[in-house]
Amino acid sequence: MSNLENIINEILEDAKRESEEILSKANQEKEKIIETKIDEANQEKDTILKKAESEAKSAYDRHISQVTLKSRDNALFAKQEVIDDVIQKIKDKLKGLSLEDYKKYLSSNLSKMNLQKDDVLMLQSDKYDSLKDEDFGAKISQETVESGFCIKRGNVLINNDFSSLVDSMKDELEVEIAKTLFKK
Repeated sequence: MSNLENIINEILEDAKRESEEILSKANQEKEKIIETKIDEANQEKDTILKKAESEAKSAYDRHISQVTLKSRDNALFAKQEVIDDVIQKIKDKLKGLSLEDYKKYLSSNLSKMNLQKDDVLMLQSDKYDSLKDEDFGAKISQETVESGFCIKRGNVLINNDFSSLVDSMKDELEVEIAKTLFKK
């Protein structure tokens, strides 16, 4: 039996060696697969991180752009409010001219107009009582205007209302006001 035992032992040892080799190769293969999967996972992680960083930067840039635009819009809105307020103060100041200054303004402007005998002059309402008996070269109407003056020539109305005059010059005034108030 010793021969048989030797053969069995030899077969068992061969089987054990072969088993160890197979296990060793399997472990090596397993390690290679694990290493490959770890590399792939790291690459995918890097790709995801780069994409996330890019998206975050893009979102940040969009947010900054929106904030900048909103800030600029708010500044422009505030500047426009100041300009509108200044224009309103101009209208109020013109409307509030003293009687003497209003009379000078009226005389000066009427002298430049080619007044006709049938022209009707409408005075500023708060100055009417003081000036209704003056001779400005046109009939003075009982009808008044809020500010400035108007001339009725038949069916035509020549409007020299301060508010209308200022509004007709609004674009130029806005530029000048902005230059004066918002110098950089």
